[in-house]
Amino acid sequence: MPRLALLLLCALMLTGAVPPVHQFAEGQVWEYRTRPGDKGSLLKIQKIERVPAFARYGPIFHVTIIGVRFGKRSDPTDSIDHAPFSRGALDASVTQLSAATTTFPDAAEGIAEWHRAKGGVFSMPVANAVESVAQTLKGADKPRKRLPKRSGLSRVRP
Repeated sequence: MPRLALLLLCALMLTGAVPPVHQFAEGQVWEYRTRPGDKGSLLKIQKIERVPAFARYGPIFHVTIIGVRFGKRSDPTDSIDHAPFSRGALDASVTQLSAATTTFPDAAEGIAEWHRAKGGVFSMPVANAVESVAQTLKGADKPRKRLPKRSGLSRVRP
């Protein structure tokens, strides 16, 4: 009998029909597997919605992440006000509901902009997405070099 159950579970995993690991709801605050420097960071589910363009992911979870560190500062004052995740990404990331009564930034403006821009969805673990944002910000801080003027035009390149 245990062998049959194992085979059934494997078949479900191969078809993508594995039931969700966590029960998510808007307003919940979760602890998650963070990057090493972000211990204590939390995420809040701001909105859950189904978006036809991302039907293969199931519902989209719009979250705000606080307590992350970008740059060389040692205090975790940075946040990501809006980041859309798939259920699988959240299931792979969260560890437990948090009892913290912390204030989170409002994500409404970010969600509206995401819809206007027809933005994407993170399907990677939250810590990987935070690292991706950190690397993007790190690259934005680098000074840009000016190329020599040619034909009266100057261009800027990274």
